[in-house]
Amino acid sequence: MKLKLKIWRQKSQHDKGGFETHLMDHVSPEMSFLEMLDALNQKLIEEGKSPVAFEHDCREGICGSCGLYINGRPHGPNQKTTTCEL
Repeated sequence: MKLKLKIWRQKSQHDKGGFETHLMDHVSPEMSFLEMLDALNQKLIEEGKSPVAFEHDCREGICGSCGLYINGRPHGPNQKTTTCEL
């Protein structure tokens, strides 16, 4: 599966931020959203770029620290679902 990600990047609170577009090829339907972000970070590191920073802790849908806006909605399209469960 191929996905196009638009990710807000900002170096610090004093720097101007903006969206970066990243194309992800070979995303498995079995991957969670956070696993896909891990794959993106691995790709960025291999390219000598800074990885995407995001909060996460348990990756089991318990702590809630992994909340992200996906397609303009908190945690994406599924209500009562944490990002790590997507």
